[in-house]
Amino acid sequence: MAFIVVAEPSAPVSGALRRFLESVGHEVTVAVEVQEALARVRELAPAVVIASCTESFDGEALCRQVKEEAPGVPVILLYLPEEEQPEALAAAVGAEACLVGPLKRATVVSCVSLLLQVASAREAMARLRAETHMQTGRREPTGAGPSPDLEFLKRLLFMEVKRSRRYRYPISFLLLEPDRFSEQLGSLGPVERTSAMAELLRRLTEALRDIDLAVPFAEGRFIIFLPHTPYEGAMVVAERLRQRVKEVEAVEGLTASLGLAVFEPSAAKGQAQVSFGSLMKEAGEALRRAQAEGGDRIEVAPRNPQ
Repeated sequence: MAFIVVAEPSAPVSGALRRFLESVGHEVTVAVEVQEALARVRELAPAVVIASCTESFDGEALCRQVKEEAPGVPVILLYLPEEEQPEALAAAVGAEACLVGPLKRATVVSCVSLLLQVASAREAMARLRAETHMQTGRREPTGAGPSPDLEFLKRLLFMEVKRSRRYRYPISFLLLEPDRFSEQLGSLGPVERTSAMAELLRRLTEALRDIDLAVPFAEGRFIIFLPHTPYEGAMVVAERLRQRVKEVEAVEGLTASLGLAVFEPSAAKGQAQVSFGSLMKEAGEALRRAQAEGGDRIEVAPRNPQ
């Protein structure tokens, strides 16, 4: 299936992780020191790195080094239960995801599986774009038929909403739309407009983890999917995206409104069921509120109504 480096000095923890991952066919190697883990990454080019963050092992330092040397390798950081802000810490060093102990097999396997699926889908879409470019000699214009990215995102969202309910991990869903779209971008010529939207998408993508997805949707609207991301982490990402929109050089003074919907499964019985459709609706309503308030702001849907 995939080759995975587990950077963990505790033999019981690394042994459990090895069993979890080998049970679904992955090949695992364990490193007990940061430099040893770096050497494995350089030599073996793993599909995923899982690194512990404890007093005896600096997984965050390892993550920073991996991202500097091999930015395409996804990293999952493991935090102790007493860590108060694991998502923010993981995001700050560029990790694609984090898990908080005690670790469960289903959660570990699901997180690794998602990272692998996203990487595979990105490679497939890159090949599709390259083939299209070679056949036509030009890029496909924005809005010309269904987007392969969007179709993949729809399938991924349906699947991940089900997984988040079953394995109880959070997912976040953003809708982003440039303010005064028709005024700011609608008056541009086709070439200038496509260039501006391409720059906007590039700046949004640069602000996300590899595990996250940003896809153009409808007229000037973007869907942004943040798996394994609770409310606090999603707000950090949303604010970062809001600021990145202002950096678009093709349109002076561009701002954007964002609507955020978050699902954080709980163990409580009777929790309302969530679906792709409900998340889409909630994020859309939050987006409209942000626009009604004048734009350049983030509005959040009610969280996990019971």
